[in-house]
Amino acid sequence: MRVEGDILTKRWGDILITTIESLILMWFTYAFLYQNYLLYRWHRGLPLPSKAPFILVGVASGLVFFVFKIDKLIKSSQEDISGVADGRSGEDSCNNKT
Repeated sequence: MRVEGDILTKRWGDILITTIESLILMWFTYAFLYQNYLLYRWHRGLPLPSKAPFILVGVASGLVFFVFKIDKLIKSSQEDISGVADGRSGEDSCNNKT
């Protein structure tokens, strides 16, 4: 029973770490794109451009990363349950003797 609790705790820890990584990636993507836009396209005296498109790109990049990592976590947890990932056991099937 203790093993199941440890696995559950590890999974929630992995989900929490993935969420934090995604949020950091969102913010860095937004900040990088917006600051580079200001650096190369914006000139003094002009009104500041809208941040909305840059925020949307940042959120989209964070969500794509989150979905990718969660998919990997789900596949690895299914491997832990079944013991075999994608039907491959790592054994050489051509050397089976009956």
